[in-house]
Amino acid sequence: MTSHFQKRLVLVSFVLASMAVTALPASAQRSTARWSPRIESITVKAGAMKNWRAALSASHLGKAFAVSASMPVPYADLDLIKGEDVDELGRRVQVAARLVCQELDNKYPPMQFPIIEGYSGQECVRVTARESMEEANMVIARAKR
Repeated sequence: MTSHFQKRLVLVSFVLASMAVTALPASAQRSTARWSPRIESITVKAGAMKNWRAALSASHLGKAFAVSASMPVPYADLDLIKGEDVDELGRRVQVAARLVCQELDNKYPPMQFPIIEGYSGQECVRVTARESMEEANMVIARAKR
């Protein structure tokens, strides 16, 4: 009888211990966040309503559609009064422009989805960066006021 009681006691203690271990991550998640991110960012958009592509497949022969991609570029960590931080924002915009254009070309390869009106490759990067820098220049001008 004692061994049966000991087995049950071990089983109950094991269940309670496992419940306590699984409750620890949940209690840790309830703590207040120490990091509060700021939402200051510029959105770099490639091909917004300019990049028409035609699908050349058996199911969508001759069907055209507009594609675009975007990516936020944060600048909350930059002091846009300083020249080096302004240069860093420009670099971030260039990198984001390259990434969103690359995403479009990877998702919709120009060989399979010919572009009817718009741009791809380096032309996409150049136009996207130029348009995004217009928004960045407004942010920089606001910071310098």
